[in-house]
This record gives sequence, C-alpha cells and structure tokens, in this order.
Amino acid sequence: MTELRANSIEELIEKLDELNEEEEGIYLNKELTKSLIIELLEVCDVEEIYLPVSKYNRTNKKILEALSEIGITVKPLTTEKGRPTTKKQIIKKKMEDGKNPKEIAISTGINLKTVEYHYYKLKKEIKNKITNNKGIDK
Repeated sequence: MTELRANSIEELIEKLDELNEEEEGIYLNKELTKSLIIELLEVCDVEEIYLPVSKYNRTNKKILEALSEIGITVKPLTTEKGRPTTKKQIIKKKMEDGKNPKEIAISTGINLKTVEYHYYKLKKEIKNKITNNKGIDK
C-alpha cells in the first residue's frame, strides 16, 4: 500500500504523478472528490483506496457507489487511539509491522538517522534475548 499525504487536494493531485501504474492499494489523507478520483484513475489502476475514518464518513455516498461499480473498493482505515510517547516506541511498533528504517522515517516523519539508531539498537536487543534464551535451554 502506498501512502499519499498532503495539506491540500491540489498538493495531493501533484503527488499522484509519483505513483506506479499498477498500485493495488493507496492511502489518502484527504476526502475523495471527483477531480481527485479522475486524476487518480488517469495515473494508475488502483484496486483499493484507504481513507481515515473521518474522511470516509464525509465522502459522498454516490462517489463510493460509483467506485464500487468499477471495481474499486474504498475502505476506512482505523488506527489505534493515542500515540506512543517516545520515538523508540514508535519505531518498535513499526518494526513489528515489518517496516524497514527508510519506510519508518517516511511514514513517521522522524529523521532517518534517528530511526536507524533506534532500529538497529532494538534489533540487537532482540537478538541478545534470543541468544540468552538459547543458553538457558541447554
């Protein structure tokens, strides 16, 4: 799933040019509009569109029905409430989701060097726990 975030619909439309033609799923942080959908369909063959619950609820039902008729599903993306309190916790959660440092940095807005520092430190901690547990089993 590709994540597209922007401060305005116009900015989001500009970012659509960065997409591959064969995107399966796209997360948009803006409400779906006719112009956004037209631009999106011209750029790629998307199968699923994910929106925040608040944006999904505000999207015109006729737009959702029209997209459904052409085989595109629009789904609300629920997220956990509240935020982890430290960067380390944020990075650990993303690590557990299988993200690499670059993906974590992009999705969270945390500096790549900071992400790499915590990422590899956490990875080392996990490796040490596994090694220590194997020593106990013998």
